[in-house]
Amino acid sequence: MEKKRIIDLSKQNLSYEEKNQIIKILNLNQQSMNLEVSIFQNNEFIKKTTIAFAHIPKKLKAKINPLC
Repeated sequence: MEKKRIIDLSKQNLSYEEKNQIIKILNLNQQSMNLEVSIFQNNEFIKKTTIAFAHIPKKLKAKINPLC
């Protein structure tokens, strides 16, 4: 049985802005290709959620891919 691999990206300080919110990438689940992210607005934490890897900007995908 293959264990699912989760890559910790929190120390990479990867983030981007979308809809007046800052989305900080925390980790990547390689099995589902989902990212756990924290969302901030006006420097205030809003929520932690999961988004698809495909939905992040291309420049961030390029930074994350070599880490996988």
